[in-house]
Amino acid sequence: MNYIKEAENILWYYNDLYRSVENMNREIAKIVSRQSPSELNAISLEPTGVRGSGDADDNTYNLMFRLKTLTDNLNATMAELSKVDRILEDISQESGCELYGEVLREWYIERTPKDEIGPKIGYGRRNVYYIKDKAIKKFAVRHFGLDAVKAI
Repeated sequence: MNYIKEAENILWYYNDLYRSVENMNREIAKIVSRQSPSELNAISLEPTGVRGSGDADDNTYNLMFRLKTLTDNLNATMAELSKVDRILEDISQESGCELYGEVLREWYIERTPKDEIGPKIGYGRRNVYYIKDKAIKKFAVRHFGLDAVKAI
């Protein structure tokens, strides 16, 4: 596994992940609003209790499965975004690494032109590339752990 490339992908798709959270929330809201049966005859009373028609049961199970899948994916995505935010903040707190989080945000998340990052942080273009290379390695180690250290 190329941990640097994986770290770059996580940061590159950061904004898309945030948009996916919005989309999943909308989809969950639609499913929840459609939770009741569309027709009263979908449920019939029988001596053994309430029983639904096969189609209604299948539809309910499908909606429940879809809702669970969306909820699980939403929670995992939100956890990943929180982890990325925390790592970007944490790596910037270390001595000598103060610009790491900012450079990674500008480079991958904001997609700021490389020529504009240098003036923002007070360094030249070559130094921006150097800082980005060091920062992405540190991010990869923080995100993936020991395996990333071995691969770097």
